[in-house]
Amino acid sequence: MKNRLLGGTALVAAGMLVAPGVQAEEPIKLGVGGFMEQYFGYASSDIDDRDHFDQKSDSEIIFSGSTTLDNGIQFGVNVQLEGNTSGDTIDESYAFIEGDFGRVLLGSENSAGYLMSVAAPNVGIGINTGDQIDWVPIDNEAGFFRGTLGSTFVENNAVNDVNRLTYFTPRFSGLQGGITYTPDAEEDDNTQPSENASFHDGIDFGLNFTESFGGFDVSTYGRYGIASNDAPGGDDPEVFSTGLSIGYAGFTVGGSYANQDDAGANEGQSFDVGASYGTGPWAVSVTYFEGEAEGDTTASGDEEISTVEVAASYALGPGIKVIGSVGYNEFDDDNDGSDASNEGYWVVSGIQLSF
Repeated sequence: MKNRLLGGTALVAAGMLVAPGVQAEEPIKLGVGGFMEQYFGYASSDIDDRDHFDQKSDSEIIFSGSTTLDNGIQFGVNVQLEGNTSGDTIDESYAFIEGDFGRVLLGSENSAGYLMSVAAPNVGIGINTGDQIDWVPIDNEAGFFRGTLGSTFVENNAVNDVNRLTYFTPRFSGLQGGITYTPDAEEDDNTQPSENASFHDGIDFGLNFTESFGGFDVSTYGRYGIASNDAPGGDDPEVFSTGLSIGYAGFTVGGSYANQDDAGANEGQSFDVGASYGTGPWAVSVTYFEGEAEGDTTASGDEEISTVEVAASYALGPGIKVIGSVGYNEFDDDNDGSDASNEGYWVVSGIQLSF
């Protein structure tokens, strides 16, 4: 079924591409965009009795461009260069094809379910796959980033930014669907998939709805993903998540939930809930996040994190925001012999720039 569905999509796309007399008016020209976040603040945590001021950064340079054929089909590219990293220099890198038929993505990118996600509002440093552990650190065995310990914006078994094929339908009356096929868990690697891989042939389905009704802005989504696990004794990992956001007269309330099954240390669940209010250049929010994961089951029990953040932002101009954030973070490790549990707070201000 997987192969017939994906093969049909590929044949439709190929038929449109080989139509005679189709030309682009001009070649693809790359533009430059991205974001930069610079923070300064004070944090206190139990690990090593850390009480300190610190400065932290996050940034990406995004190269993107597109061109449109005479028949209206658009081709484009997107390459994202990390500005603060000691590991993965290039984040996402993909090509896309878009037209009345929808949108196709090929390359290193998040899954359809992730890209269609909706969660609680937040105008601060962010605590849903956010920056709280930069200020109050955790010593964990499970995956924090893209896993249920740290987020509801999850990827199945925390397999993130790998090479995939994704298709999004056009949006009809606010409703849009998406499907992603992930051959294996390798990123930036053109080697053949392993026969005994613990993650391969992943399929991810997403459904997103966004519309306005009588002054109310409503966004919601649901997604389901499953992959094959051929490692000895392995189970096929599954992921499910959903979220809802409702806005009215400057107020927004929302929340989300994610569940990961049969994924070893990454198995668990998470949720967030929050509210915000914006008027003119000002916005304020309060958000709560809670996540848990199995952790390294040979060495520890469940790991849990609870975070609350109160934040404010002020827009100085297009793409320029000043933010303030006060938050509390608590991390628990059930391993009796572990001293990794930690709690603490942060008071942070900074600037968020987009370009």
